[in-house]
Amino acid sequence: MTTTAPTTVTVEVGGMNMSFETGRLARQASGAVYATAGGTAVLGTAVGRPKPKPGMDFFPLTIDIEEKMYAAGKIPGGFFKREGRAGEKATLTARMIDRPIRPLWPKGYRNDVHCVGTVLSVDMENSHDILAINAISAALMISPLPFMGPVGAVRVGLIEGELQLNPEMPHMLSSDLDLIVCGTTEAITMVESGANVVDEETMLKALELAHEGIKAICEAQLEFASKAGQPKWTSADAIEEMTGRYADRIREALHADGAAAIEGLVADTLVPDAAPPIDLDSTEDDIAARKRAQLTLGIVADQVLLHEFSTLVDTQFGEDLARLADHEQDGKELKAAKRDLMVEKVRAGLELPFPGRGEDGTLDEATGRLVGSAVDATSKAIVRRKIAVDKRRPDGRSEREIRPISTEIGVAPRNHGAGLFTRGQTQVLTIATLGSTKEEQRIDDLSLETNKYYIHHYNFAPFCVGETGFMRGPKRRDIGHGALAERALVPVIPALDDFPYTIRMVSETLESNGSSSMASVCGSTLALMDAGVPITAPVAGIAMGLIQEGDSTTILTDIQGAEDHLGDMDFKVAGTREFITALQLDTKLSGIPANVLGDALGDMDFKVCGTREGVTALQMDIKI
Repeated sequence: MTTTAPTTVTVEVGGMNMSFETGRLARQASGAVYATAGGTAVLGTAVGRPKPKPGMDFFPLTIDIEEKMYAAGKIPGGFFKREGRAGEKATLTARMIDRPIRPLWPKGYRNDVHCVGTVLSVDMENSHDILAINAISAALMISPLPFMGPVGAVRVGLIEGELQLNPEMPHMLSSDLDLIVCGTTEAITMVESGANVVDEETMLKALELAHEGIKAICEAQLEFASKAGQPKWTSADAIEEMTGRYADRIREALHADGAAAIEGLVADTLVPDAAPPIDLDSTEDDIAARKRAQLTLGIVADQVLLHEFSTLVDTQFGEDLARLADHEQDGKELKAAKRDLMVEKVRAGLELPFPGRGEDGTLDEATGRLVGSAVDATSKAIVRRKIAVDKRRPDGRSEREIRPISTEIGVAPRNHGAGLFTRGQTQVLTIATLGSTKEEQRIDDLSLETNKYYIHHYNFAPFCVGETGFMRGPKRRDIGHGALAERALVPVIPALDDFPYTIRMVSETLESNGSSSMASVCGSTLALMDAGVPITAPVAGIAMGLIQEGDSTTILTDIQGAEDHLGDMDFKVAGTREFITALQLDTKLSGIPANVLGDALGDMDFKVCGTREGVTALQMDIKI
């Protein structure tokens, strides 16, 4: 292995001075960055497979955070004295990295990518979660993987009434806001926030401050990539250039020989035409050029074929698929049966202007697979057009309309408190249990927190969506939703001196069709009041969505499952009548402008009321 001098770039953002270094550690990874801030150090690595797995229909991205206790000079507790499965903090950090990174890849990229952030050192002043996000983005930027970043991440605190960018962690103990924001130079891509008493105007100022810091970090990563980056396997420009050169040849081969012939055309004709042959005199550059040609032409071929098949399906069966989209509120089995019937109808009746059927009329394997993908793509496009252009949601609601809400307390007779919250086809039962202060949760990780007196757990059993499956402990999603609900409610929990109890909340998702995490916030407010906990204010939560089609942008209130799956944004907001207590933003776009988030925030008004013995009620007013 050739040894070269390490490359280093530094950037100062707020109270954190970050340094990115490569060329010294983990040199066999596709990209490796040793990121430091003060005495905190994280090794971010990225590795990707050069070829996609056959038949893969999604992007297999995996993010892992390895919190090593030696980083803080600690020995792990327990009998085994070594780290086991990822703790809650590491799991939440991994989710925060996955969410802003996942949308920034070429459409159709299906190669395995594995990113690992190993926490090597913590000084308890500079946060390792922020450093890990930036380290992994930087590792992807210098790798040959076609990541269309960078993304930057910052933390914003509200300390003694002043917004501060990347404050030292001990100062965050007295902060009224813990806001983590990720984004690109153009827009915000991820938000994760807990807050005490923060109004909408302050939150928007915090987002704007965060984005200024994000821009500086992204510029540093771009400089870093210009100094130490490897040529990318493919890029948006390369895909566009190859599309211009070879799309017509792919279409001609499709019409002449059918979809089954395209794989051979790409491997045997197009790749040799686009890249030099490999022989005993080939160089590393020749190998890289051939790899780029193989990957890029594979994506181009997939896009051309899907477009051709989707055009056929839309032309011949668009009206039938539009009628199918009007039955979103059918039961799960009925919807599945109708979709299967529609797919079979298309497979049997689609008129192909090219070879693709055998003598018995059945589709060959490649053509059948593309027909299924085209049905899904066409159905998605139809639903999105209905929402964004025709202003018609799948279940017939208007943009601002919330599904019917019902609440109930005292559902289980022997527990301390219970709240049942139902919104449309989403239903969550939250149980409150009170214990002595000796039953607090001890924290054994790399954070400053040592114990917790308010604990919130969220469960999502397969039956809540009418499915079978294994129940082997909480998944990453369950941990993330529980943490979000906990952040939303902690600000209204009474101080330990006023209410000396450990409180454990468990939210059981009984039905799910959109935003069960926000339903758990609402159900938990009911359970806390039913248990007689003197919360300072009731808390409610709701999820907003966004559909962007061309120049038309539609903000949706109370999104359900299909709108979450097909939409471009999942923006969850929890708060009291006056203040925001928690935010979470996920987007499938390259970013969301801060003013759009402001529009969504300004459209919400929560009201929750109830007594220990009497009827409880919840209302959400939307001002869109």
